[in-house]
Amino acid sequence: MSNFITLFAAFALFVSIAAPSYAQHDAHSHDHENIEIKPVDTGNVEVMDGEAVIIVQGIVCSFCSQGVKKKLSKLPFIDDTRYSKGVKVEIEIQRVTIAIKPDTEFDMEQVFKSIKSGGYEPVVAYNKVAGDLVTVYPEG
Repeated sequence: MSNFITLFAAFALFVSIAAPSYAQHDAHSHDHENIEIKPVDTGNVEVMDGEAVIIVQGIVCSFCSQGVKKKLSKLPFIDDTRYSKGVKVEIEIQRVTIAIKPDTEFDMEQVFKSIKSGGYEPVVAYNKVAGDLVTVYPEG
């Protein structure tokens, strides 16, 4: 039995080291040869109170979206009681919606950094401040 446990532990360690991270798009081994990457549509965006909507170039499959979801859900202002841990990714239209906790300070720069660290490019983001729609473009 102890040989089995040792073998299993060695295998688990190997897989954790060798397996690509969801958050590193360039490292995972799937391709998008059969997926048409369409230009993103930055128009016609509806933003609800307590949410931000980010158009993200390159999120075209559910595997791609996992790293972005994981990184964004760790931000302190994300309301993880909504959507899937506070994040909804619509790969068909390359759109990410995040739920924002009430009475917290929202930081769009942190959102952009989280998306970029996953290997994707935020194009534009929208959120409401005091009922007004605010459009934010990433710097650099």
